[in-house]
Amino acid sequence: MKESTLKNHRILIKNIEDGKIIADTKIIRFDSLTNSVTISADSLAERKFYRISAFVFAEECLYEFFGTIKGAMVDNEIEVFLGKSKTKEDRAKTRYSVALEGNIDGVLIDGRLIRLRKVMNIRTINMSANGILMKADAGCFHIGDCFSMSFQTEERLIEVTCEVVRIQNSCMLTEEYGCRITEIRLDQEIGQENER
Repeated sequence: MKESTLKNHRILIKNIEDGKIIADTKIIRFDSLTNSVTISADSLAERKFYRISAFVFAEECLYEFFGTIKGAMVDNEIEVFLGKSKTKEDRAKTRYSVALEGNIDGVLIDGRLIRLRKVMNIRTINMSANGILMKADAGCFHIGDCFSMSFQTEERLIEVTCEVVRIQNSCMLTEEYGCRITEIRLDQEIGQENER
């Protein structure tokens, strides 16, 4: 993995022991020799040893790593040892509570994207390397339906193509849709776009 793949990208870090997100920040740099990234020490409320999972919004996909933080600080920076990475979906793997507003602007029928006249608004509940759980109006989708969705993080616009694989927590007004990501596109960072 190259430094450009991870540097300046968003990283969500979760403590494996209690399941809590302990950092949501940007990667300062990547060291391929130690397979580690450096983040600002201010990103962590408590600087100590953690066994972690990390979720990185890279250029072409979302990576999930399982590693450690040793807690040693140098020049107000902390090293995060990434360990193994996962890009395949597994229901048992780490999911991150990521609440983002998004829009569904098209559905896929026989592999062809059909744009909607009026976009549907959704809200993400959590994400994994290859999946999204989202909340939307009841009855919008059935299992097997595919659609195109976009949502904005602080740094970038993310566009994904998803397939609905489960429906849960149904009520009169809303349902939660568990979706498998089949394609993802991350636009350039907002700051970079604004500089042009």
